[in-house]
Amino acid sequence: MKSCAVGCAILLSLIGSFASGQAPSSAEPSTPSSSAPLRFAENRYELGRRTRALERAWMNCRDADRRAAAIPRVQTAVLGFFSGNTRLVAETLDETTTALQGQTPDSADRWAAALAITPARALIDLREPALEVTVTALYEPSVPRPDLVLRLTLGKTVMTVPLPAATPLPHRVRVACERAAQDMDTGLEIAVGTPDRPARHMWRVGVSRVRDLARRLAALETALTTVGPAALPDGFDIERATLTTRLKLLKALRDNPPLETDLAAVRLLRDAEQLVAALRAAPPRSTLTALTGDVLLGCPTATGILPVRALANPTAPVLIMAFHGAGGSENMFFDGYGDGEIVRLCRARGWALACPRVTSPLDDYSAVVERLPARLAPQARHIFLVGHSLGAVTTLVVATKYAGRLAGIAPISGRAPWTTGALKALPTFVAAGTKDFSRPGSEQLAERLRAQETPTMFKLYEAEHLLVVPDALPDIFNWMDALVGQRSG
Repeated sequence: MKSCAVGCAILLSLIGSFASGQAPSSAEPSTPSSSAPLRFAENRYELGRRTRALERAWMNCRDADRRAAAIPRVQTAVLGFFSGNTRLVAETLDETTTALQGQTPDSADRWAAALAITPARALIDLREPALEVTVTALYEPSVPRPDLVLRLTLGKTVMTVPLPAATPLPHRVRVACERAAQDMDTGLEIAVGTPDRPARHMWRVGVSRVRDLARRLAALETALTTVGPAALPDGFDIERATLTTRLKLLKALRDNPPLETDLAAVRLLRDAEQLVAALRAAPPRSTLTALTGDVLLGCPTATGILPVRALANPTAPVLIMAFHGAGGSENMFFDGYGDGEIVRLCRARGWALACPRVTSPLDDYSAVVERLPARLAPQARHIFLVGHSLGAVTTLVVATKYAGRLAGIAPISGRAPWTTGALKALPTFVAAGTKDFSRPGSEQLAERLRAQETPTMFKLYEAEHLLVVPDALPDIFNWMDALVGQRSG
């Protein structure tokens, strides 16, 4: 799986707040404009793409004044996300990114940045002759719209689309699909500019093309009815839950524009078909052992199937379980929070990572903690929990139940649950931003842990509620390195 240019996220990064924080901006909530922006839920991908750009700019910026000026803007975007104000969120993210980069955009740059260019569907059949694409503006910059030009590239097809200032938005075009014999995870390459500078802004939106799409998805649907609990030995419930999760996602990609991040649908489809073949074998077997790399699983719980995105490593000595913030998804730590900073840190150490979807601290995560380690990192001797915002509270609640299995926990921008007694001997790293609305809760949490003599590290970062995560993660991993070294010694 590869993230969007993801919220991904989400997200996507705002998306987990996935993304989030606030400071008043001059932009007020707007009434519907002539650009007819898409509904907020349909802009999750675009908000994730913009959030990731912001995160990259934040991580690359070493100018303290620019960073300080960005904090109230990001807080504005965060609260705009939770209030459903797409225009405010998108415009604030774009403006903050350019400010962090030290750029002064002209009217063409501002309008090019405001555009969203969206394929009608993220997964199509190889036989489809063209891909419908919608061009719209997520917001209207307060400057006249200039004549723009788009360059859309899909495989070997390159299409130039003039977009004069008078062109009504949304505007729809069809991009021809080249003939292909094999499935492919590809993408729509986008360049937006002016006749004199045709590539002012460039990005990519993932699109997957597969042969016999309808037949293959129907076959997976049928397979779900033939590999039910009665047809499989005990212990195959994760396999069935994973097949259900993958099929549901593939159907969503077939029926919708990109959801919140770029996903390798060809790989998802291939893995689902291989799992079906293994479950139908005599005797049934699993493809979910000795996993390696980026994988999507489904965990059966007391309330339903819990999607989990993971970085599997059969030789990993450490497994990190990361719980995202409210509004996010299992993609958030992979595609947001510093543009996937936790994934880079895990890869650099050869560690494994599991990111379940979080909706409540009281959800059932028992299968994630008790059963997934054997699938994702069978040699891991150390398990750490990391969480942000709602995920930080989830981290504390889960750790209360499983403290004896854990090497340490790192709640970021969270607050104490009703009791912390079970965490007394568990090393804990508490982090928050200096301008973080969760700072008081984090400070109280650290005080409570220290009062009961829990080994506690507490650190504040010059950031708000969202961007504190990528700032804190390197320190958290260094802290975990030390704990792993002590235990190994």
